[in-house]
Amino acid sequence: MAFIRYKKRKNKWYAYEITAFWDSSSRKPKQKSKYLGVSEKNGGEITKISKIPPLVNEKTIVDFGDTFAIKQVAEREGLNDLIKNCIDDYDSIMALICHQLTLGTAMYNCVEWFEGNIANKLFPKATLQSQHISKLISQLGEDTIQNKFFKAYIKKFFAKTSTVLIDSTALPSSINASLNNWGHTAEGIDQKVGCLMLVDKTLKLPIYFRAIPGEIVDVSTLKVTVEQIYKLGLKPESAILDAGYFSEDNIEFLCNEKINFVTRMPKSRKQFMKLVDEAGKIENRANAVQYGERVVFTKSKEINLCNNKLFAHIILDPFKKAKDVNQLIISALEEGEDKKITNRKMKYCGYFVLITSLKLSNEEILPTYYTRQSIEQVFGFAKSNNNILPLRVHSEQSIRGYLFLVFLSLIIFVMMRNKLKLKFTVEQALLSLRNLKAKIYEDSALVLEPSKKAKDISKLLQIIMPKTLGI
Repeated sequence: MAFIRYKKRKNKWYAYEITAFWDSSSRKPKQKSKYLGVSEKNGGEITKISKIPPLVNEKTIVDFGDTFAIKQVAEREGLNDLIKNCIDDYDSIMALICHQLTLGTAMYNCVEWFEGNIANKLFPKATLQSQHISKLISQLGEDTIQNKFFKAYIKKFFAKTSTVLIDSTALPSSINASLNNWGHTAEGIDQKVGCLMLVDKTLKLPIYFRAIPGEIVDVSTLKVTVEQIYKLGLKPESAILDAGYFSEDNIEFLCNEKINFVTRMPKSRKQFMKLVDEAGKIENRANAVQYGERVVFTKSKEINLCNNKLFAHIILDPFKKAKDVNQLIISALEEGEDKKITNRKMKYCGYFVLITSLKLSNEEILPTYYTRQSIEQVFGFAKSNNNILPLRVHSEQSIRGYLFLVFLSLIIFVMMRNKLKLKFTVEQALLSLRNLKAKIYEDSALVLEPSKKAKDISKLLQIIMPKTLGI
C-alpha cells in the first residue's frame, strides 16, 4: 500500500511516495520513501525536479540561555537602543559585553567562546579578532561617543535622580600612559589608574564614570566631576561621599551649589578628636541606636564649617572599638610603643564622625551613610565579575574605552541583580542559564528543555525562553 506524503521546507512542499511493507527479518512493519518532486501547496500538483533538496540536518549545539537572557534584559530595559544609537558596531559591542558577563576571561578567548555560544547567531555581524577588538576599544574611548551615550543614558534612566553616591577605586595597570602612575593600592605600592564612579542611590545603577590619573587624590576630583555631570544633564540634589572627598574646598563647593551631602571626616583631622572629646562619654542608653543586629551610640551637634551651618554626628561602634583596640595593642607591643601614646590612641578607637548639611535624626544618619555600600558593591562586581583587573590595554584612550565597555557590562549586571532580588546571584543565574542549550539548524535554533531553576530565573528576569529561534 502506497500514499503520498508532503513535507514543508521554507516556502515549498516536497512530495514523497511512501510504501508500507513487512520486514520479514525484523518481523516489523516498515516504510520506504521515494522522492517525487516539489509542490506549491500541501496536496498540490507535483513538479519533478532532478535534484533532491538536502534534509535539514543538525549542525551543532551551543550555549544559549545566558547570552539570550542578557540580550533580552538589555532590550526590555531600553539599553539596547541607546547602544545602537551611540555606537556603530553594535554586534561586536554586544558580543563583547556578553563575553564579559558570561565568561570574563581575556579577550583573546572571544573567538572560541563566540563559536560555541548563541551569540554568533544573535550578533552575526560581530568581528572578534584581536586586531579589530583593539581598534574598537580605542574607538570607545573617544569623548564624542561617551558623551553622546551618557547624555542619552542619563536622560532615559536618571531624570528623577536626587541622590548620587560618589567613590573611586585604584586599578593596577602596567601600561606607559599619562593616566598610569605609582600610588598606594590595597596591595601596597603599585602602578595604578583611578576610576571614579557615580551610582544612583535608589536604582543602584551606575550613572557615570571617569578615568583619572592614579596620582590624583579623590579630594581634587569632585568639582570637575560635578561640573561634567551638569553638562550631561544631571543635577543631583544630594550626594553621599567617603572620607577621601572631605575637604573645606569641597564642602564649600557643595554648599554653594546647594547640593546636600553626607560625608565622613577623616580621623587625621584635629577637629575629629575635638568633636569626640566634646561628646564625652556617649555609651549610655539614651544615645543607643540599633542598626540591624548591631547597636551604636550617637551624639549630634551643630557646627560651623567654611562659614556654613552643618551638623556633626559623633558615632561610637562598640564592635569596631573592640576590634580596633585589639589591633592597636598588638601593634604597640610589637613596636614597643610608649604606653601613654597607646592610651591616647585608644581613646578614639571605634569612633567615626559624619558631617551633613541636613539635620538628620540619630536613627536616620547611619542608614543614610551606609547606602554607600551600594557603590562599593558595584566596584566589587566590576573587579570580580567583569575581569577589570589588571588593565592590559596599551594607550590612554584604550583605558577609557575598556572602562566604558566594563561600564556597559556593569549596567546590565546591576539590572539583572535588581531583578533577581537576592534569590540568585547574577553568577548563579548565568551559570544555570548556560546549561540551557540550543541545537542549530540551517535556518533555526531549537532550544532544548529548560530546567526548573532556569525557568525560575527566567521568570525573575521577566523573559520568556523560546522553543525555537529563527536565525
